[in-house]
Formats: sequence, structure tokens, C-alpha cells
Amino acid sequence: MNTILVPTDFSAVAANALKAAKHLAKKSNAAIHLVHFYQLPLADYSNPDMLLPTEILEHHKHEANVALQNLVASLKEEGFDADASLKFGLLTEEIESLASSLNSMMIVMGTTGASNIVNKLIGSNAANVLQHTEHPILLIPSNCHCDSFSNIVYLAELKEDDTEVLTKVFAFAEMVNALHVRLLNVNTGFFFTPINEHLMIQLNRAFGLKRIKMDTVDGADLVEGIEHYLENHHVNLLVMSTHKKSFLSRLFGKNDTIKMAQYTKVPLLVYHK
Repeated sequence: MNTILVPTDFSAVAANALKAAKHLAKKSNAAIHLVHFYQLPLADYSNPDMLLPTEILEHHKHEANVALQNLVASLKEEGFDADASLKFGLLTEEIESLASSLNSMMIVMGTTGASNIVNKLIGSNAANVLQHTEHPILLIPSNCHCDSFSNIVYLAELKEDDTEVLTKVFAFAEMVNALHVRLLNVNTGFFFTPINEHLMIQLNRAFGLKRIKMDTVDGADLVEGIEHYLENHHVNLLVMSTHKKSFLSRLFGKNDTIKMAQYTKVPLLVYHK
């Protein structure tokens, strides 16, 4: 059975991501696997009443296990196939290993805008997982009510090497009952390649042009172009790829990728190649 992996810190942001995972689990008949990662806390030895790190760790481990089991029980009551793991370590370092062992179809996790120190930490976690995992990852903004992914936009310089990723995108679109996918090319004045007739023929053969909508938007850079597009179009899923030859990897440095993961106002699905 397909499995959707959902990291949680039991926050409202994580709960919102779980709602999106539940929506996808229903569409794909997938199981949901929750995971919480915990770490050894730093001790404040200047405070004589402070518990020892091992005592704090055991307390947190117990509380997290209870919270996980409550979530699993709730999911099962709703009819989902659900399970959970409690792991010691850093989410960003351990999530890929768990996703591989579960053969996860996707990682779904919450993210926020970097408006304060807590949000910066949450946003950085999501962006760092995006950088290090090889599994598809769906980032869900904290203020998003994700009950539909019907308006999908795929962002990339449209070349022949996008076919493998587009196959996954259209399979996802079919799963969530999206009638078509918009292919968005951002014209920054650099690396811009208009769609040619040969490529259109290939896209038609592979996917059928009835399922494809072509859009171009101007912007000083990729992020600005996306911002302009989202302001003027109803989009409830933005899809990107990190494969080495893509438009995304040429224009997005590491800092820009993190910025996009933190900033995006709509769910962001990232495929790796």
C-alpha cells in the first residue's frame, strides 16, 4: 500500500498539513504514517531545580508517544490506515531514511512564513527537508485550507527533459481529479526559451493538449514572476522540480529555494530527479 509520511511537532501548522495528507490519502487509498523526532535538550545548570537532560528527554518522549497514539487512534476512527514512529534525532537528517524504509509515495509537512523566530525555525526545517530528500515533498502553508488541488501549475523551463517529471505531475493531477495542468514559464530575460512547435507535438503525444494549458509571466526573477502570477490566478497547487538541468535549479540558489519554501502562499509540491 502507498504511504504518506507526515512529520509532526503537534503544532497547528502540523495539524493543518495532516488535513492535506488525509485529503490525499482518500484520493490515493494510501496509509498515513506520522513521525515525531525528538532531541536531547540543553540543560541550564545555573538553575538548581532544573531537571537533568535525561529526565526531560524521557518526559518529552512519553508525552510525544501519547500524542502520537492519540492521533493514530483518531485517524483510524475516521477510517484511515494509520501508524506512527517516534524517533530520536533531527528531522532534517533522519526523515529521508524513514521515507525510504516505508517506501513513501510522498512527504507532507507544514511550513510558515518567516515572520518571527519560531516561524523561521519551522520554515527552515521544511526547506531543509526539501533540500535533502529524494522523495516528493508537499509543503502546506499554515493558513491554507487544502480541500482541493484542482488548479495545478507546474513551473519549469519546458524542455524535453521535463517529460519524466511531467508524467508524475499528470498522474497526480488524475489522482486528485484535476482536469488539466498549467505549464508556467517565467520570462526573466535570462535563460528564457519560448515553447516551440516540436515540443508541443511531444507534449501532445505524451499527455494530450486538452490536459495542458500554457502560461507565461514576466518577472525580474523567478520568485517575483511567481508572485505576480499567483496574485492574478486562482492556484491551489504549485509544482516544481529540482532536477539539475531545470529552470528551477539554474535560477534558484540554495537561499532562494529556502525563501520560496518559506514564502509560498499556496501548497508547494516538489519532485526530485
